[in-house]
Amino acid sequence: MIWIPTIEYILNIFKEKIGKSILMNNSGLKATLDKVQWGIPFQPDPTIWDRVTILYKSIVEEHFFADGNKRIGLLLAFIFLNNNGYDFITSNDDAYKIILEVAQGLKHMKKLKYGLNQILKKYD
Repeated sequence: MIWIPTIEYILNIFKEKIGKSILMNNSGLKATLDKVQWGIPFQPDPTIWDRVTILYKSIVEEHFFADGNKRIGLLLAFIFLNNNGYDFITSNDDAYKIILEVAQGLKHMKKLKYGLNQILKKYD
């Protein structure tokens, strides 16, 4: 079974790791979590890479929070993958580069999914 965060979990982790959270778009975040769980309509069942890409890219680009979207997006991507048996195998510099490319709209879904697949490994 795939672990997917709840809105309450996200708000708690935001407060604990980043600071006071101001969720500006509750329905947008809920819709994103639904896509992470069920996938995008009329598309094949989502893989773990589809799910983390949807989660990360949506949070960074759609700005559900007043501040800290890039930070919470990366943190949630890490937690999501870790809780589902994967670990990052990249440098902080490479992770930061991906964050900026997504925030600037330079990484599209397919490219981001491929990039994440390259910097992660399944636990043994």
